[in-house]
Amino acid sequence: MVLGGITDIVATNIAVIPLAIVAAMGTDVTSLPEAERGKALIAVMHASLGFQMTGWVLGAMCSILGGYVAARLAKRSELLNGALSAYFCVGVGVYSIVAGHSATPLWQHLVAFVGSPILGGLGGYLWVRQTNRTLTASKKMVQPA
Repeated sequence: MVLGGITDIVATNIAVIPLAIVAAMGTDVTSLPEAERGKALIAVMHASLGFQMTGWVLGAMCSILGGYVAARLAKRSELLNGALSAYFCVGVGVYSIVAGHSATPLWQHLVAFVGSPILGGLGGYLWVRQTNRTLTASKKMVQPA
């Protein structure tokens, strides 16, 4: 579960790097103080529906990956472990709201609080399905004709 959560966060951050690069190319942030550059990039990404949707899709895929990794490592209660892999994402979201550091609207956080565990559970389900398919195929190969 822990490694699944870490996988989710790390993969998401790596996946959005190209988005940040494209946003930076379309915005002149060099004239801003260094402390303001990150906020400016986030503002550009939040202002564009294309950036937002791409970020959501990438984040969803990474949550599925995190759930898959958690289920694979757990080898039991795969769906539960997949869903629980979202604990870190949810925790970061709660912290950013409570601390007042979030540039993301509250409704998006609420969608993520519900969606992240569901997507992690989907990753766990994919692991179970892959495992069952592999077991079924190996049983067919072992049985005499």
